[in-house]
Amino acid sequence: MRLSGKTAIVTGGANGIGAGCVRRLADEGANVVIADIDDAAGEALAADLGATVIYARADVSQRASVEALFDEAITAFGAVDILVNNAAFVHKPGVIANFLEYSDEAWRKTLAINLTGMFYCSQSAARLMAKRGQGGVIINMSSGGASRAHRHMFGYDASKGGIEAATRAMALDLASLNIRVNAVVPGSTRVDHGTSVGDSPIAPSAVIPLPRQGRPDDIAAAVAFLASDDAAYITGARIVVDGGMDAQLRSPAVDYSYDYSEHL
Repeated sequence: MRLSGKTAIVTGGANGIGAGCVRRLADEGANVVIADIDDAAGEALAADLGATVIYARADVSQRASVEALFDEAITAFGAVDILVNNAAFVHKPGVIANFLEYSDEAWRKTLAINLTGMFYCSQSAARLMAKRGQGGVIINMSSGGASRAHRHMFGYDASKGGIEAATRAMALDLASLNIRVNAVVPGSTRVDHGTSVGDSPIAPSAVIPLPRQGRPDDIAAAVAFLASDDAAYITGARIVVDGGMDAQLRSPAVDYSYDYSEHL
């Protein structure tokens, strides 16, 4: 119950990693606002978690919709202490494309949700936190693609690189107000389907040092830590939650494999 009495907004909170964050923050005692455009999933999750969790429809790419979201959070719970910028646009037709075929529409929509949405939500949260004078926490959801590229995901990787740069800049600007800004970097995380290339499934042990995909709970644990006073002296940082993928040069499938059996 490290977050008892706190209020959090989780964008893109109706499904996947966002839903995992909503559940963990609520378990830690926070009031939580699920911000999403998936009404059915958001309302079902809120109903499942009880009176301390509400759903608010919000399109983060629109300033007016974001302002309405924060007004709704204040009306329901009186303050906003924690913002998790999780909403993202990825794995949609036109977004997964070779750079030569990448469209203007995909570029605009990816930046509108992933970067502009983060800006609108973060600025709204920071202004409220500054006015209240009790500090706060902003957590941005990044990706391994911010520093190491995916194939055929130019816009997504560019937006995630921007998120990490924005995290550092926001952390410096807001530090004197005791508003901490950090990024969480998920690796391959199992949500609705396994890791795959085309239609050929790839075993997690073939690419991930800890031989399984991540789960939303793994990412949510890092978010809950950063949101809590346990991370009171951490700002401008990135926490990588990827089973060791960022640390490796080559995947287990192509690297030397040591036989541990004689030592077990």
